[in-house]
Amino acid sequence: MRTTPAPFRLIQRYRGLGSSIPRSHLPSLCRHYSSSNGSSQGRFESIRAEMLGRPHQLSWDVMSPTNSSLLNIALADFIPVTCQAPAYQTGARTIDKVDPNTKLPYGHFLVYFPLQKTASELCPDGTDPMHSPGGPFERRMWAGGSIEFNDDFRLDSSPVVCKESIDEVTVKGAEGQEKIFVDVLREYMRKEEFENTSLRGLPMAQGIRERRTLVFMRGVSKEQVRGNLAKALKGRDRIVKAPNVPDFSITLTPTPTLLFHYSALTFNAHLIHLDPGFCREVEGHRNLLVHGPLSLTLMLSVLRSRLDPDEKIYKIDYRNLAPLYVSEPIRVSVRASDNGEGSRDGKSRKWEVWVDDRDGGLSVRGTAISLRS
Repeated sequence: MRTTPAPFRLIQRYRGLGSSIPRSHLPSLCRHYSSSNGSSQGRFESIRAEMLGRPHQLSWDVMSPTNSSLLNIALADFIPVTCQAPAYQTGARTIDKVDPNTKLPYGHFLVYFPLQKTASELCPDGTDPMHSPGGPFERRMWAGGSIEFNDDFRLDSSPVVCKESIDEVTVKGAEGQEKIFVDVLREYMRKEEFENTSLRGLPMAQGIRERRTLVFMRGVSKEQVRGNLAKALKGRDRIVKAPNVPDFSITLTPTPTLLFHYSALTFNAHLIHLDPGFCREVEGHRNLLVHGPLSLTLMLSVLRSRLDPDEKIYKIDYRNLAPLYVSEPIRVSVRASDNGEGSRDGKSRKWEVWVDDRDGGLSVRGTAISLRS
């Protein structure tokens, strides 16, 4: 007798039940919070306290050239040579050609430190229960975040670790239309740094510090799904354009293959990137959504291409304003916001980075700072 693989059982279960998922089907951290007892403020204070009390997670990895090289290969047909990783540009097209002293390209840390949970431990939509406030807040989107680069990792197969914790939980919106914003702090560091700081209760001194904001929304009825899908197929009612003309931009069309490769590299099972039927029938999207970290990686790649040889990215802040869909053209743009003059001491420059959707509407908007050595 053939058995259905766990991921497909989850898809079938979610489609069959719509937004009504029995509590018994939820992983232990995907709790369901009752809306019938107590005030709304009291309920959300309880959710916040419980989430902030969750223990941090440690994800160990090795800084192997494999992940970075496969990401280079996945992106090669979509971005120009000038935006590709420096080592890939100069001939390191296969894993065996990567020198151990090669610096980890910007954004490539996102394809390391995969979530180490089995399919049965995930939420029904394939996401990490660590981040979930529980039902009825079943729909998750990547709202934005920031990254500080305080170290240059090398592709030398050295042991590295990501320490992840929930940093803040906030609620926005009127009663019945609330959205829960979860700020996740992720600190990436070498094993030696971890032993010298975190194990001693000290703050990280060297590494990459990332904050990502996830937004959780209530599940929707079948009627609401149909309404959302009709709106999505029609396109955005109001298109907001970027306020400035870019200094440089690239245009590409993400394909299902690119999204699959990125999901595989990040061990990301979120169904909004994998299953078109789930997108349309459960969430009300017109097609697969481009990953938030993938659009972030594209922005970092384009920004790096505009830097001088003695310059590096220090920080980026960004917000995801609207979804980006598979098989639709997007434009990634960058502009020096200080007219290229930089700070008074000449050591830093400010940048605007953004992504437009197929209609030219602003979908991702960010600012960055670069530093000269």
